[in-house]
Amino acid sequence: MSIYNEKPSPIEVWLTQENMEVNCMMVREDESTDTSLDVMSLSMRGAQREVTGALIEWGYKPDGRWVQEADEETWRRFKLAT
Repeated sequence: MSIYNEKPSPIEVWLTQENMEVNCMMVREDESTDTSLDVMSLSMRGAQREVTGALIEWGYKPDGRWVQEADEETWRRFKLAT
């Protein structure tokens, strides 16, 4: 995670899928973004599990459920685990 060697909280994670590729963008509270997480999953559900697992490993916890914005776009908030 290349968020300038610090852990911002909260963050929003947006997943978009085009054809078979899922892309991940992390949005900080100040609206700056980071796209450093490479998603290996080929399905949106798999990508959601993959990203959630990675962020939990990095010290975050989910803040709500995944929300579907459009057919190929979902987002979820995460905050630092205390």
